[in-house]
Amino acid sequence: MGMEVLKFGGSSLVSAEAMTRVRDVLLARRDQQRIVVCSAMGGVTNELIRIGLRASRGDRSFLPMLDELENRHQSTMTALGFSKDSALVVELNEGFAGLRSLCDGISLISELSAKSMDQLVSHGERFAVSMVHAWLVESGLKMRRVDARNWITTNDRFGAAEVDVPASELRIKQDVEDNLDFEILITEGFIGSNSAGETTTLGRGGSDYSASLIASAINAVCMEKSTDVTGMMTADPRIVEDAQVIEEMSYEEAMELCHFGAKVIYHPTIAPLRGKGIPLVVRSTFDSDSPGTRIVSNPASKAIVRGLSSLDGIALLTMEGGSLIGRPGFASRIFSALAQASVNATFITQSSSENSLTIGIAESDLEAGLDSLKSDLMPDVALGRLEPIQVDRELSIIALVGGGMVSEAGVSGAAFKALGDAGVNIRAIAQGSTERNISIVVASSEVTRALRALHGEFFQSQRPVIQVFCAGIGQVGSAFVRQFLNTKHEVETRLSMDIRLIGIANSRHYKINKQGLTVEALSEIQNGTKMDSINEAFDAFSALPSSERVWIDNTASFDVASTARAAIERGWAYICSNKIAATGKMEDWDFLTKGEIGQRQFRNETNVGAALPIIRTLKGMAETGDRMHRIEAVLSGSLNFIFSGCDQGNSFSTMVERAQSEGYTEPDPRLDLSGTDVARKLLILARLSGAKMELQDVAVEGFLPKETLEGTAEDFMKGMVSWSSAMDDLVAAAANRGNRLRFVASWSAKAGCVCSLRELEPDHPFFGLDGTDNAVSIESDRYQGNPLVIQGAGAGAELTASGVLSDLYDLAGQRAGKTRGIA
Repeated sequence: MGMEVLKFGGSSLVSAEAMTRVRDVLLARRDQQRIVVCSAMGGVTNELIRIGLRASRGDRSFLPMLDELENRHQSTMTALGFSKDSALVVELNEGFAGLRSLCDGISLISELSAKSMDQLVSHGERFAVSMVHAWLVESGLKMRRVDARNWITTNDRFGAAEVDVPASELRIKQDVEDNLDFEILITEGFIGSNSAGETTTLGRGGSDYSASLIASAINAVCMEKSTDVTGMMTADPRIVEDAQVIEEMSYEEAMELCHFGAKVIYHPTIAPLRGKGIPLVVRSTFDSDSPGTRIVSNPASKAIVRGLSSLDGIALLTMEGGSLIGRPGFASRIFSALAQASVNATFITQSSSENSLTIGIAESDLEAGLDSLKSDLMPDVALGRLEPIQVDRELSIIALVGGGMVSEAGVSGAAFKALGDAGVNIRAIAQGSTERNISIVVASSEVTRALRALHGEFFQSQRPVIQVFCAGIGQVGSAFVRQFLNTKHEVETRLSMDIRLIGIANSRHYKINKQGLTVEALSEIQNGTKMDSINEAFDAFSALPSSERVWIDNTASFDVASTARAAIERGWAYICSNKIAATGKMEDWDFLTKGEIGQRQFRNETNVGAALPIIRTLKGMAETGDRMHRIEAVLSGSLNFIFSGCDQGNSFSTMVERAQSEGYTEPDPRLDLSGTDVARKLLILARLSGAKMELQDVAVEGFLPKETLEGTAEDFMKGMVSWSSAMDDLVAAAANRGNRLRFVASWSAKAGCVCSLRELEPDHPFFGLDGTDNAVSIESDRYQGNPLVIQGAGAGAELTASGVLSDLYDLAGQRAGKTRGIA
């Protein structure tokens, strides 16, 4: 039928905000007809169980718990915009009235049977489907709703009912085919009914299993599990911080990982899909554009180790006795004894000498399993044919899973060495005949150390990784992001390292993806995490696992600049086109630029001259012993653009408007016209030349009338015509003398720093500067009488962005050299 099945878990339906995200996902992907399977709202099933248990004990506190649960659903409906008299509210009111009657009955007879429990907890899914269905109808989707109890047929084993798969699949297929007039068909997971029509539940993970049965019945093109994680991970990210999303894996690998503790998927879910070859995709509801994990018959690549998982709460039972254990039928006796006690063997290993047999079971089953085994083996122990059963508690199984193990030698050896190097003692090992899984038993107290050691051995990239965060995605920031993404692959290949842009921020939102962002993140930033302060984004970046971080400031913000010192203190690199950090107090400048950390980590090439190599040149001169005597410069591309345009007969006001519209000035042009920006640039050059100065020591002889500095930028632009004629007169007077006006910055050890509008004669080296060009003239011990002049375009987002990118790649190259042992 060409449909998809999409299953939303409780975390995807936990609130009105989450349900809105579900709606947005379905609207964005409405080109595909699909069946949606819903769990209860997050936490509701557990709450219903608690309510039922209290009611069965006659504890009347179940009543306020019911009130709270009903209020939660009512609040969610209100937040979604449903009025008190809407059909949805009426339906849920009736549903909660029935739920209350059921709980009153349980309380009255002080008994909660498995049958009553199923009826009780089924309300969670039924309420959720009612809400999501109504919400999607309101959103304009053509909906069809089916009660899952009409589809899923089970036996009478309440609480963990077994599905009659052939009968259920036939019902599903016929019912769907009978009415295909929908964009989305919605139904419940987890619940079914027996032959008498009584409500049953499928037990833990039942919603996933429901979805896979439906997918199998209609031969879906794909089943997707939408949850709160980005996919199946190479290890538990709560334990292994640098765990990665597994892009693709086989059904068998997924089943092994899930069996040994990976909780993203309930492992019986996979069997119906595997039988039909239906792909299973696991991805986050809240990042639905990410690829997630795709589970298929034949992955495109075979991984030696695809992932790691761990299963806690294991006990080992070891039986020794050479005269008995190797005999035919002994293992059968052991498994029969455990089966009689309803105990499942999770782990089995036997010594090659056939002298011992070790079985792992859940520690919660230890008493029952041990009693059954002792009862069966007591005569053999009494006769000395078998040693008393040895019991080891507080253990965990770590599973290494990968389809490529079968063709790769040395996997076990590498695992054992990694654990040995980490000081982890191996208690037992086992490997299945398929060679997809190596199971290793360790003390539960050593699981964290063991998982991290194994992950480092099999998944840690041999290439160093640099994580980058770009604060500010205006003209410069967005240009930087595009340039970086267009060039990173070539640089990564040359340097043999990964450079990942994992975070961006504007003034109100930030977005982080550990695997790296794409250019689409620029347009999706409003869907990112809201923040009141850039410190929230800074802290989120800081919380990520990484040894190499780069924080980039492409803003004009004092708040962002204030993070510079904190970044350097954490050992990060700090790159800034923003000049505020480099023009703060002298003590901060010294911290950022001097000393081992600062010299290695602070980069601000674009603070002066955009991409021109001005700062790099001055640093090189100073580091090689040259002493600067005097610097003269035109440092504002925007001011030079304005005045060179005036030289061609344009009015001052016209050129200011043009400079603003073409992005050469800040949104408020007064920041450029006042000379403050030039003063900051000159201060940086003076400090690089050895001067100990503060920003207030820079003399700025401004040319704007004082009254223009008041009011808004809009007021300034509107009122400019009234006073700019004076500027036109100055330009004309200079031109009559054969000269030109330029805003010039100068520094010398004697005169200090001065920024002023000067009339330049034709023999001055800056007389011919045109457009957005900057120029710097440097006199030093080595350049006396014939100054060193650096000249070129010094404004524009693309140029500035390229300078920031050059700083980043310079740092990356330095890191690569350090990795290779290059000084």
